[in-house]
This record gives sequence, C-alpha cells and structure tokens, in this order.
Amino acid sequence: MQQQTAVRADGEALVHQVDELTALYRLTNHLYRARSLHDIHDAALEAILGTLGCSRASLLLFDEAGVMQFVGWRGLSDSYRAAVKGHSPWNPKTVDPDPIFIGDIDLADEPEWLKARIKAEGIRALAFIPLIVQGALIGKFMTYYDRSHAFAPHEIDLAVTIARQIGFALERAGAEQARRAAEAELRESEERFRLMSENAPVMIWMSHPDGSCLHLNRMLRAFWKVEEEQLATFDWQRTLHPEDAPEIARLMTEAIAAQANVRLKGRYLNAEGRYRVLETNAQPRFSPKGEYLGMIGVNVDITEREQTERELRDSEERFRLAVEAAPSGMIMADAEGRIVMVNAQAAKLFGYGRGELVGQPVDLLVPPRYQQGHPQHRANYHRYPAARPMGDGRELFARRKDGTEMPVEISLSSMKTAKGIMTLAAVVDIGSRKRADAQRELLLAELNHRVKNTLAVVQGIARQTFRASNASSEARKAFEGRLFALSVAHSLLTRSNWEDASLEQLATDTLKVGIPNQARVALSGPPVVLPPKEAVAIVLALHELCTNAVKYGALSNDTGRIDLGWSRSDDEHPRLKLVWREHGGPLVSPPEHRGFGSFLLERTLAQDLDGSVTAEFRPEGLVCSIDAPLPNQSGSPR
Repeated sequence: MQQQTAVRADGEALVHQVDELTALYRLTNHLYRARSLHDIHDAALEAILGTLGCSRASLLLFDEAGVMQFVGWRGLSDSYRAAVKGHSPWNPKTVDPDPIFIGDIDLADEPEWLKARIKAEGIRALAFIPLIVQGALIGKFMTYYDRSHAFAPHEIDLAVTIARQIGFALERAGAEQARRAAEAELRESEERFRLMSENAPVMIWMSHPDGSCLHLNRMLRAFWKVEEEQLATFDWQRTLHPEDAPEIARLMTEAIAAQANVRLKGRYLNAEGRYRVLETNAQPRFSPKGEYLGMIGVNVDITEREQTERELRDSEERFRLAVEAAPSGMIMADAEGRIVMVNAQAAKLFGYGRGELVGQPVDLLVPPRYQQGHPQHRANYHRYPAARPMGDGRELFARRKDGTEMPVEISLSSMKTAKGIMTLAAVVDIGSRKRADAQRELLLAELNHRVKNTLAVVQGIARQTFRASNASSEARKAFEGRLFALSVAHSLLTRSNWEDASLEQLATDTLKVGIPNQARVALSGPPVVLPPKEAVAIVLALHELCTNAVKYGALSNDTGRIDLGWSRSDDEHPRLKLVWREHGGPLVSPPEHRGFGSFLLERTLAQDLDGSVTAEFRPEGLVCSIDAPLPNQSGSPR
C-alpha cells in the first residue's frame, strides 16, 4: 500500500514537472516570437498564471522617474492598482535583490493600511520576483493567492527561472527597439543631410576614387547646368582653368596622401561660359579598412570677394603712391598709436630712416612736455573721422631725431583698411611761415607807428596853419577830431593785420571819445566785421554824427539819448543796415546850409560804401540810415 502511494506521488510530481517544463517551453517560444513589449507582457503573464498556481498576476517596470508602474496584469481592479501605485520594496539602485514571498499578509511586516487594502482585494498571499537585465533591476512580477500559501522550493526556483526568461526577452526587445530607433534616427539624419546638402547655399560635392562625380547638390548642378542622370558621364575637370589645374591636382594628391583637409582656389567655367573663382574645402574619405573612397567637399563662389580684395589692394597701392608723392610729411598710425607707414618727406622732416620709425609709437615724435596734452597723443585715433587741422589755437611742436623741436601744423584723418582703423597725419613744418608772420607783424607795427607819426605831423601842421589863418577854433577842432577818428579806425585795423574790424568795436571806440557819458548811448546789433575801406568810412560817419549831436542834437542838453542799431541779412548777398536815432534833445528842423559833415555823410560815405545814406531831420531828433552791401567773407561773423 505504501509502495503504491509513493508511486502515485512520484507520478504526480513527474506530471507536474512535465507541465512546468511545457509551460516554460511555451513561455520561451512566445517570448521569442513576440514582436512588441505588449506581446512579451502577455506571454509572461500567461506563463506565470500557468506554472505558479496563482489566481492573479502583474508585471511592473520602473519608468524614467524611477517609479514602479503596472505594465500588465490579470485579475486586479483599477482601484487596487491606483492604491498601491509606486509601492515597491526596491528602487532602481537596488543591487541583486532577493525574491520576497509572503505566505500570509496578516503576518507580513507592512503598513496596516497596505495590508487592509490587499485583503480588501481578496489577496491573502503574494510574491515579489525581481526582473534583472544586465545586472540592473528594471522591475518585478507579482503573484497573488486567494488564501494563505506555502511557497515550495521548486516554486521559488521556477519563479526565478521565469523572471530570468522575462528579463532576457525585455533585454532583447529593448535592444531591438534601440536598434530600430537608431536606424530611424539614421534614416532621418541621412534625409536631413540630403535635404540640407541639396538646398544648401553652397556647392557640395562627392567624388569617386578616380575623381569622377558621385554627387553634386542642386547649386553645383545649376552652376554647371548638369542633370542628376548625367553625373556618371560629366567631366568636371574640363571646366577647370588650364593654368589652375596642375596646382589643384598637386594639392589634392597631397591631401589624400596625408589624409588631411585641403583648402584651395581655382577658376571654373560655369554654364554661361564665364570663369568664376571657387574656394574649395575638401576632405578625403576612407573605409574602416583604410581604402580610399573619394573626396567630399564644399565650393564657395568668391569671385566678387576676390575682385573686391584686388581693388582694395590696388586702391591701397594708389594711396601709398599718393602718400609717397605728398609734399608734406605723411605718417600713418594704427589704433594703438604705432607708426605703420611714413613717406620720404616725413623721414626727411624728422631726420629718421623709415625703418627707424615704422613700429615705433608716435610719441617718439612729440616733445616730452607735450605728450599728455598734444593732439597727436590720443588713445583712440579713430576719434578723428575726417581731415582736420590740429592745434585749436595752440602752438604745436614736434621733435626731430637730434632732439631739436620745430613748430608744426598737423591734419588728421581716419580711414578703414584691411588691417583695421588707421589714422593718417599730415605734418607741415611751419617754422618758415612763423618767421614770415613775425616779420610781417614787425613791419605792420612799424607801419602803424609811422602812420601815427604822420598823422601827428599832419595834426601839428594843421594846428600851425589854423593858428596863422583866420580859421576859427571850431574848425580846427573839427579837423583834429576827424584825424583822431581816422587814427581809431587805423588802430583797430592794425590789430587784425588790416583784414577787417568789428563794427561794434569801431562804434564803441569812436563814441567813447566824443561822448564821455556812455550811458546816454545804446548800441545793439549782431556781430559784423567790416573790410578796411568800409571801416574807415563808418568811423568818419559816426564821428560826424557824434559831433553834430553834441553841438546841436540829442547830446546838446542833459536829457537826450542816442540809439545806434544795425542788422545784417544772411542771404546770398548780405547787406548792412545801420540806423542812428536821436531822441530827447531840442526840437530839430532841417538846416538852411549843408556843411562838410553833411557832404561827408551823404556823398563821400555813400560812395565809399557803394550804398545809400539818408538823413531825416525829424522834430524829435535826427535819424540817419545807412544801407550798404557786405562782402560774403569779410562781412561774416567770427
């Protein structure tokens, strides 16, 4: 009897073992045939339910955030899965975890809320089986039992075997998925490259090992007007300029031998029959075995750039020749203030050889005491955008090689060159000019002194003549006053080298002599300068008007006043309008006789000014108006 029982038990065990092996075979077969992760999940759950004797099962994997998520299940409610979501005894960093088998949930060391939720789902026993891929924990599968369950050793071994098979399948699926993703990315990358190459704004090409065309992009096909189907027979080398072919062939051969990039320029005949300059950047291609496969390169049309650079070089050469031929010393400095070029005149002017100046700071040519404030001593030479004389009214000095100083006039201009912003200084030795100016000043001073002496002699002769004649003292004073007025005009013109004189200064100095109380005179008008002839005429007129006002007009009593105003038109032909207006003096009536003063105003003054003079003897006071043209330059304000 006992023997029969043992035989029966062995038979049942054998049958159970055959069932397990059959289930494992089916699992392996299903996993092998699975074409997606979903298929693997389904096969795994079927094998777990079919071999481990559980009523329910689930499969969970870590997501990218490291949270365990359900990816497949059998017999679990949505509420249960939501309640235990993310709960796991392990995390992605757990190394070699052991399976966990819980025969009765009431005896498990778990939180009471979790045990209550598990029992509410009708689960009394459960197991956690880790899934390992390449030594790393990726998830788990779980088995659930409706009642308490004692896990036998063969069940544990079987669970671990199933987990291993699932791990292998997931690993294979992951690799396959990565391979497909890589292939898709490669196809997409190749398509992007094809589109980029085809539509790039540069000429992209590839060649066979013998140099024939393998690929020309759209821009290069258009350059030669070649269709894609013609590439196999198109000979691009026939378009190369014969003079450039030997050098290009040599450079290409060297690049292939050195397995290095090459950069070159050549002239190629385009579809319109014109040679264009193309700059080529190319690289040889080799197989993993080192076999030469051909070249790949990019061409850029630089014809216009080459022409511009050639024109710039020609322009710089013309500029260099012009600088060299300039009559003044020419010095060019960079933005750092270092000399980059000098002409022969500058070298001679400063006593240096050209090689001694090039590369030196411009301070070398500036006396030490002027280096901080000298206009040529600037950190930023590009501050001078256009040619302009330097000095701002101050004397400038430069230093020769022997240490002597010379007065100079400097003009600066900035310009853009291929090497950046440069400043060109034109230096002129003005020593001779200053000596000539000093001599002229000396001659003018001597002339002024002699003219004053002559006027004094004339005044002395007049005084002796009037004393001996029957002329009245009044006539003598009038003559002396006119001489003095001439002296005032002469002095003002001498200060400006007999170029011009300020109208306001002429009026102030003239009236100051004839009218001690300047508060009774009001002057108004813009800055106006007068040439010598006009200045003398205005001074004599103002003297006559002042003398008349003191004797008969507004200045003959204590209440009269004089307003002297003038204006200047700013059109193409400027004119001076000057008005002498008296008021507050005795009543005025037109004179019965015209004296020398009236003749001087109305005839001589109008003739000297080439204008008109009117005198109105109004009851309230004399009004004298002068209207005369002004020269464009000498009459402009300073």
